[in-house]
Amino acid sequence: MSADTASVRSVPAEALRSPGPSFLGVVRGELLKLSRQRALWALLAGGTLLLVVTGLALLTTGDLETRYKASHESFFANTFDILGALFNTGSGIVLLLSAARLFGMEYSGGTIRILLARGVGRLQLYLAKLVALAVLGAGLLVGFTAIAGAMIAIAIQSWTGSIGGLTSLPPVSVELLKVILLVALVSVGVTVLLGSTAAILGRSLSFGMAVAMGFFPADNFGTLILFILQRVTHNDAILKVSAYLLGPNLNVLVSLLEPGLKLRPIFASPLVTVSAAHAWTVVGVYSAVFLAGSVLLLVRRDVLE
Repeated sequence: MSADTASVRSVPAEALRSPGPSFLGVVRGELLKLSRQRALWALLAGGTLLLVVTGLALLTTGDLETRYKASHESFFANTFDILGALFNTGSGIVLLLSAARLFGMEYSGGTIRILLARGVGRLQLYLAKLVALAVLGAGLLVGFTAIAGAMIAIAIQSWTGSIGGLTSLPPVSVELLKVILLVALVSVGVTVLLGSTAAILGRSLSFGMAVAMGFFPADNFGTLILFILQRVTHNDAILKVSAYLLGPNLNVLVSLLEPGLKLRPIFASPLVTVSAAHAWTVVGVYSAVFLAGSVLLLVRRDVLE
């Protein structure tokens, strides 16, 4: 036996194995998958068109012009609140579908077995998909903010001949804008976790998309069901259940964090009075359950079943 052969045989088997994929490489792969989803591009195009049409329709009404000239604070409070609700709704649809599809396609297509066989860890794959979806969510927020800001600037320019009112926002409006952006980021995180959990739970693309898209409508409609039950049974304790629903608590976060502006949620809200701390706790608990449940199911269940 030659010295070269002996030296090769003396090398541990672990050293001869090819290194596994890097985390950044896996993230790039997930971003590539997102970029190749035709449904995502269709949603983005349709959402952008709807935003522009809706925004221009709202901003060209005489009522908003009158409100702006009467009180800048009142105008910006209502406009920012409406635009924030539009973003949370529109981005929620895009992210729920994208998350359910990005996770569900691995199960329905059987590609998760190939990825794991190539050395990608389960948690590594899960976190990479979350990062890719977070990048998508951040991009949606930046794009929405740019388009909405441009439309407001155009409207103010047409009303007053300058955009000075937008470049020098009242302090109250600046604080409200910060709160709306914070809630928007939280909404992005929650919807990504929900969509991924639905797909991992059902290990199916169709199941994940159905559950993800049906969760918030059922959540918001649940307040109406609880209200009817309370009317029928005259049991006020039923109303307290609404304080623990995810959607209604997300809907009232902005108004709870800025109580002085007396903003009214566009969608369903808890049927009992809740505090900002309570709403944050509910959102945090749901998010933790989604995250822990996804990790537990992904790690403990056999993907080869």
